[in-house]
Amino acid sequence: MPERWDCIYVDRIKPSGRIYLTQPQKYGFMYINKAEALDKPKVRKSIPEKFGQIKGRSNENKTLKATAIATARNRTELKSSNGMVVRGFKGRTPLRGLQTALIEAEGKGLRVKGSTGWLVYISPEETFYSIINGKYKGDQLTGQQTKMIHSCIDYIWNKQR
Repeated sequence: MPERWDCIYVDRIKPSGRIYLTQPQKYGFMYINKAEALDKPKVRKSIPEKFGQIKGRSNENKTLKATAIATARNRTELKSSNGMVVRGFKGRTPLRGLQTALIEAEGKGLRVKGSTGWLVYISPEETFYSIINGKYKGDQLTGQQTKMIHSCIDYIWNKQR
């Protein structure tokens, strides 16, 4: 169950469906209000339990809410990009000691391999796709899931006014 969320812009998608992120990585905002984003604008540490029409803390509900937040907060920039990917972090970090020293020496982040997952690809046209095998664009989300995401986006836009 992811504990942190962020979104990163996509550079290109190959005909095979392989997604490549921008280099250097360009992060989008995951906060509903600009005041919330003062500390770390790119990472959201939790997803609200009640959010528009979607209620509950199941993994699917959290993913749909995170997708809606990423889409709504980055809507203008998203239209002129190649889309973005929503990621979830399980929050596992290595134990202190030799393992941490090796990772820090190589300049890598302090995350256990396999604890980060790409969840959803958001196209510039605001259509949503699952991600398969970690980095490949999969099928479009179902009509019900898309409807729920759009209801959350409307909720965010109405809340901002």
